[in-house]
Amino acid sequence: MSYYYKHEYGFSTHSIQRIRQRLNLADEEEFKLKEKILKMIEKSTYSFETSKNIYIKTPKNDVYFVIDRNLKTIITATPISASKQLYLIENE
Repeated sequence: MSYYYKHEYGFSTHSIQRIRQRLNLADEEEFKLKEKILKMIEKSTYSFETSKNIYIKTPKNDVYFVIDRNLKTIITATPISASKQLYLIENE
């Protein structure tokens, strides 16, 4: 990785807290945590979108990274059931 490399997505403070909590990464240093998250996003095989957000599935069951489309910032990591996915998509 070059010195001037810029990540595609930024991180909110809230998202760092939620990721640590929901993915059991509490002891991870922040810069390593961010690298792990970005690799998870790259390797993810499932996502869906609404007009405001992108939802990308993590390796952990039903936990998704929620990314603000306009700001390109990860705003949280949250569990989303299949019924909630359907609700989010339909009530767009």
